[in-house]
Amino acid sequence: MVIQVKPKIHPSSIVKTASFFQIPYQFFKKIPDLCFVKTLRLLILFCFVTILPLFGSAPIPTEKTTFQWKWKENQVLELNEYHDVFFRVGTKTVEREDKNRVVMKPKKCSSDSCLVNAFFDTYIRYGKTSGPFWKDKEFLSDFTLFRNGRYEVPNEFIMPNLRSFPSFPDTPVSVSDVWKLPAEESFDFSAERIRVKVLPEYTFQGIAPWSEGNYKGNCEKITYTYPIFYNKPEGEKMVPNVPYKIFGFASGTVFFNANRGVPEFKEVKLSYTFIYPNGTVQEANFHIKGVYFLRNQVNAKDKEAIKEDILEDLIVGYTGNPNQTGEWANGKPTDPKTTKPITLPNKNLNGENLGRITDTGEIPSPEKTTDPDKLPVTVRTSDDGIVFSLDSILFDFNDSKLKPDAETAVAKIADILKKYPDREIRVSGHTDNIGKKEYNQKLSEERAKSVLHSLVDNHKMDEKHISFKGYADDIPIVANDTEENRHKNRRVEITLVLD
Repeated sequence: MVIQVKPKIHPSSIVKTASFFQIPYQFFKKIPDLCFVKTLRLLILFCFVTILPLFGSAPIPTEKTTFQWKWKENQVLELNEYHDVFFRVGTKTVEREDKNRVVMKPKKCSSDSCLVNAFFDTYIRYGKTSGPFWKDKEFLSDFTLFRNGRYEVPNEFIMPNLRSFPSFPDTPVSVSDVWKLPAEESFDFSAERIRVKVLPEYTFQGIAPWSEGNYKGNCEKITYTYPIFYNKPEGEKMVPNVPYKIFGFASGTVFFNANRGVPEFKEVKLSYTFIYPNGTVQEANFHIKGVYFLRNQVNAKDKEAIKEDILEDLIVGYTGNPNQTGEWANGKPTDPKTTKPITLPNKNLNGENLGRITDTGEIPSPEKTTDPDKLPVTVRTSDDGIVFSLDSILFDFNDSKLKPDAETAVAKIADILKKYPDREIRVSGHTDNIGKKEYNQKLSEERAKSVLHSLVDNHKMDEKHISFKGYADDIPIVANDTEENRHKNRRVEITLVLD
């Protein structure tokens, strides 16, 4: 049953309205019909605009995206990962924060893969997000990374331990497309390595923004999940301190820039349960965030140029290393007070002086002939980058606390390091071979931590980019055969990592 209701308008109302607006009475008699016609026209237009396109028309094609690695041999990809880690064994729990720095350099690339040389630095600090990072281990690795994201890692290398994440299909994908490709997790225990095959399910989520700290981006977002299960095959011998069963779950997100062909950011959550032969059950949970940086490789010439720039900032009036005649390659140095050129009559200057600051914070002018071995800060290049070496006279004997005057030197170094906010900073302590090993180890660590705390607390540097380690007398720069040489070996070094 259909009920039609027509509007009823009282004639007296029409007459009054017409009289007020001076509109003919006949116009208002047609109002219901005009309203009906207008409504009908709007309804027809609505159908053409919104409903009819849904029937009989071709679907709008969706844009597809091709994913593959595109990096080249002269490029370096650096990954800085931060892990919130939680362990539980029975009622005992441990929380810590790990940091991994991974530097990957393609040695040789073809159309389908790159042979990659990589090194991994791992760092630890206990108690979530408090205190400095302690440098733990170093790993080297050579592996093949295929353009579709698949890894081939020789058995002699344990890194990377998450392999083939993410892997891409051979054909382009649309938003919401799903695919599965095999991957692997490698667990390295003290007595045995366990490799677990997994099958992640990936979903392309489209282009989305990401941010982490001071870094942000906007690129293709891929999510994945997979279960983890391992059970030692029957007949294989149980090994103490090595689990015979592992199970868990993983979920991850990767922001992969399809245009540049490299990842920008990743976030992964891993949950494991390990069951050991003695009945111990260990739970481990990891929340991982990692930011990638793509840059060109830094060669020896680049490092020398950076060192020269640093010396110009560190030493007022520095204009380049002098040659053997005592003349300056980039012009004469200037007096920091008068800004006038310094006269160098018949002086054979030692360029080593220019990388040093006295214990009082005084800057040695280039014309001074101070014995360079008695000045407490030197600058040099190394395989890793630029090294500031602080002489042990910045500390009192057998003490790890910086002298007040030594803060001047650290302040100048901090100002320079802040110009490289994305670079890794390592602080290492070293001693001579006099005294017990255990004592020297502790002293070297405490002195390194003292310098680190000065950089973080006094000069507001980001502690997430700084780590420390004590080496005792393991890395001498000269033989510990004289008091003069032992003095050189007692030092704290700050390394600005360029590779």
